[in-house]
Amino acid sequence: MGDVQTVIEDDSAPDQQYTLLVAIANPDHVTQLMRTAIDLAGDRDGQIRVVNVVHKPVTSPFILFSEERIKREFTDGQQAVLDEALAVASDSSIPVQRSLLVGTDVSDALLSAVDDTDADALLLGWQERDRPSDVVLGTTVDPLIRRASCDVFVERVGTTADGMDTILLPTDGGPHIEPATDLAGAVARANDATVTVVSYVSPTAGDAERETARDHVALATDRLTDVPVDADVLETDDVADAIVTAGAEHDLITLGATREHRLRSRAVGSVAATVGQRATVPIVIAKRGSSGSLLERALDWWR
Repeated sequence: MGDVQTVIEDDSAPDQQYTLLVAIANPDHVTQLMRTAIDLAGDRDGQIRVVNVVHKPVTSPFILFSEERIKREFTDGQQAVLDEALAVASDSSIPVQRSLLVGTDVSDALLSAVDDTDADALLLGWQERDRPSDVVLGTTVDPLIRRASCDVFVERVGTTADGMDTILLPTDGGPHIEPATDLAGAVARANDATVTVVSYVSPTAGDAERETARDHVALATDRLTDVPVDADVLETDDVADAIVTAGAEHDLITLGATREHRLRSRAVGSVAATVGQRATVPIVIAKRGSSGSLLERALDWWR
């Protein structure tokens, strides 16, 4: 996965069964991402490892540098971002460790960190902006969504809520609804919030399709233990538009990466990508960790 040098790495907390990696680069996003991380890791009695990756040019004679020279020439104050993350979590009881990496490819460095720490989940932020047509959430984010072996949570940064009273959880019953539901439940339990679970069908849907939608809602609702839940099946001709409209009445949207019925799928599916672009409230897109062979992962999207 390219050259990766570890500059700072705190020891992991002993006897922790759940590890959440949080990738943070911009100090402006530390508080937002750490609040989500604290809710999720706290709900699992887990630990948080905050990772910052400093990009270095491919042409740099990296292998010849001493650790002190790497710190001096490449980290450029990035340790402060990690220390700020620790400060945000200081009032919680959740163990937080730091990792500062230097590498030629940020995505590869984070994938290495996932594997090295045997992480259960990865949380990272993205900002909506104009991108090439083949890039969905970003040149760093897209490869992580496709390739990470753990669950991935991608939170749009820069949009925050004044409080956290209601959470919208749309479901199509796809393979990624489980991590999206787990996140919704964790945030709801930490903030005494209500989760609204909804599945959408076409106005012309038949009885079988409506029954399937009700099953999707029931499965998500059953997973939301100790959380107030409102649940419904609604009609719409445009699922993405319906989610954006409904989301405006909530404080957060948690959405599983929607499926594409083709082997060459987008990173998160067209519905999730559209909602991510248009939603006016905070949104987190969740994707279940990749496993198995390339063919098995492709078939998982097809089903």
